[in-house]
Order: sequence, then structure tokens, then C-alpha cells
Amino acid sequence: MDKGDMGGLGDLRGRRGGLVEQLCREYEQQLLQYLTRMLGRVDVAREVVQDTYQRIHEQYKPADLMFPRAMLYKIATNFALMRLRRARLESSIISGPRDMEKVPDEGASPDKQAMAEEINERLVQTIKELPPKLRAVLVMAHVQGISRKDIAEQLGISLKRVDKRMTKALRTVRERMESFGIDLLRVD
Repeated sequence: MDKGDMGGLGDLRGRRGGLVEQLCREYEQQLLQYLTRMLGRVDVAREVVQDTYQRIHEQYKPADLMFPRAMLYKIATNFALMRLRRARLESSIISGPRDMEKVPDEGASPDKQAMAEEINERLVQTIKELPPKLRAVLVMAHVQGISRKDIAEQLGISLKRVDKRMTKALRTVRERMESFGIDLLRVD
């Protein structure tokens, strides 16, 4: 096989750290450019690159990868798409139903549109009602896209405290929405 297929990684069989190092050396610039075009921000693209390398390091052995470059791009693309979906959802949550573009969905019936608007209004209100410390962490992470480390630094708290506040905020939002009869995991 040529270098494009195996990525020149045949000598790294069995060494996960070596695999990630080799992928970094060979593809990091290309991958960063690709993700920056896709995401529109170089800082977010860098985070996705790091998430990608971490996933490869944690879940794949070099011997398991027949096409490392393809796997690298597939994982990175999936992470980027998750970021884009999350950003779109967070934007709609924060801006509220009045600020959202009124683009008619030919497939959505009036009752589904009304239900979606009500769910969105209740979600926005639920987030606004969170205690300030929980709301700050939730908004910084899921709306502004700030990393956990940066949130900890900005708020002067530990990463563990950020995680605890995030967990509590998400649980509170989920429970409050469930009290309205809304299961956020099943909303389409």
C-alpha cells in the first residue's frame, strides 16, 4: 500500500502515542484548515482537532487502523458536525422564539410549529430561572462555546466545580422540562 492509504504508519503498530504523534505530524495542518473552513473559527477547529486526537488515542490501536487518514477525517468531521448542531440549538434557545427566523417548514403542521414554539419558550424560561452560578456555566459552555478550562479560569473555580455546576444545571433543566411533560431527548 502507498503512504496515502496507510499514512506511513506501519512502523507504529501497537504504539497508541506514536500513532497520534505521527497523525499530528502528517495531517494536522490539513485537518486544521479543513475544520476551520467547516466551522468558521480557528479556535473551535483547534479544539475539534484535539478532541479527535484524544478519541483516536483512547479508542483505537494502530493495528486496528487500516486507513488512519480516513479515520482521522471521519472522527474530526463527526465532532465538527456535533459542534455545529449544538451551536445551532443553543442559538435558538438563547435568542428565543421571537428572534428566530420565520422560515416556514413545509413538512411541519401548525400544531407541531405551535408545540415547538411552546417548548422553546419554556426552555428559555427554565434556563433564565436557573441560579446565576449554574446559568453562567451552562451559557458559557453551550451557548458561547467556551471550553471547560476557560470557564474555570474566568469564574475562578476548579474544573471539577465547573463539571458539577454543569451537571446540576443540565439535570435541573431536564427535570423542569419533564415537569411540563417535555422530554428533551424525544423532541424532534
